[in-house]
Amino acid sequence: MEHIIRKAGHADSERIWQIITDAKRLMAERGSTQWTESYPSTDAIEADICSGHAFVACDRRQVAVAYAVITTEPEAAYADICGRWLTPGPYVTVHRLAVADGWRGRGLARALMARAELEARSVGATGVRVDTNHDNAAMLALLPAMGYELCGTVSYGPRGERIAFEKAVAH
Repeated sequence: MEHIIRKAGHADSERIWQIITDAKRLMAERGSTQWTESYPSTDAIEADICSGHAFVACDRRQVAVAYAVITTEPEAAYADICGRWLTPGPYVTVHRLAVADGWRGRGLARALMARAELEARSVGATGVRVDTNHDNAAMLALLPAMGYELCGTVSYGPRGERIAFEKAVAH
């Protein structure tokens, strides 16, 4: 399958929101409580785009078919891990990974995670960190398959506890 990964722009907002909405529906159908009606929000997506940390995988017509936040900004919840990170940092974090209806199973989530690893190498980070809910079967299968190691749990307060993973990256 042909696809490119690029930074998302404001012109992608509506399509990204559709991808997120579809992912919320699918997660709810599968019994996952990770994403709710209010999270992620359109405001969060706009902030992602404005920060320059939003990425999309696009089909050959340049239509976004997958979305993720890939950031070098420290994640506050990661400072208090119940467990231990593999590397001391700095690190890249992946948030809000979602693939559009009709595009799942084509390697787009893997491609976005690989892009995060590339970003980590390019900025001299020692690892890529990501967290997911205990009931997000897709991510719980993807992460170990890509070499991510279970490091412990992190808390997002009222949004709950998440399972934390990291992959060390070589430079």
